[in-house]
Order: sequence, then C-alpha cells, then structure tokens
Amino acid sequence: MKALRAHRWLVGTAAALILAAGAGFAIGAVSADSSAEAEAARDQEFSLAYEQAFESVRAPSKERGLIDGEAGGRLAGRTTGGIEGFDLGSGSAGLQVAADQLAAAESARYAAEAELADRQANCGAIPRYPDTCPTSAELAEYRAALAAAKRPNRPRARGAGGGG
Repeated sequence: MKALRAHRWLVGTAAALILAAGAGFAIGAVSADSSAEAEAARDQEFSLAYEQAFESVRAPSKERGLIDGEAGGRLAGRTTGGIEGFDLGSGSAGLQVAADQLAAAESARYAAEAELADRQANCGAIPRYPDTCPTSAELAEYRAALAAAKRPNRPRARGAGGGG
C-alpha cells in the first residue's frame, strides 16, 4: 500500500512537470511571427515553465520522499536489527552452553580422578580379593559388614522382632 502511494505522488509530480512544459511550449509557439522566433520563444517559454513547475513541485516532492524514505529505512532497520540481534543472541547462548558443558566435563573429570586416587590407595586392602580396588567408603562398608558377620548372635528378647 505504501509503495502505491509513493508511486502516485511521483507520477503526479511528473505529470505536473509535463503539463507545465507543454503549456510553455504552446504559449511560445503562438506568440511568435517567424519560425526562428517561434523556436526561440518555445525554448524560452519551455525553460521558464519547466523551472517554475520544478520549483513549485520540488519542495512537496522532497518532503514526501524524505518521509517515505525515513519510514522505509526504519522498517528495514528494524527487520535487519532483529535478524542481527537474533543471530548475536543465539551465538552468545551457544557460547554459554559450550562453556557450561566444558565446566561440567571438567568437574566430571576431577571427580573421576579423585575416585581413581581413592581406589588406588585401597588396592589390595581386601585379602580375599587382592585385585579389587574399593573406594574408602566401600572399604568401610565391607569392614562393617565383616565385623557384623563375626559377632555372635545373641538371643532375642521375647516380643522383640516379632518372635514368640
């Protein structure tokens, strides 16, 4: 719709210039006696009419062109800025995701190295399984289970544990 309005005032401006020039040509052709005078008068009137029409149409045309150009520039800038902003934002988000993944990978690596060091310190700690390397927590659980298994079973008190 905007393009159609822009073309209308442009076509109107051109038509006004052509009409003014045609009027100047007609006035110059009628006012002369000989063909040389007619030619000179036509040229003079054409130039005069053209300059007058140009000056009268120039200011509104310039103003309208600036308004349409500014509106089109804003729209184009908004569109281009949105696209560029989206690209920059998604690039920044991608960098942040990559940095988070790198931090998580480093954290997992340090945890694995710590567990490996813990296991290496306890290699051969279980005599029945010399090739096993438990962590300190696993070794503590094993030793607690072994100690519980070595304790003698005490008779339960009546009523405790559901026995009868």
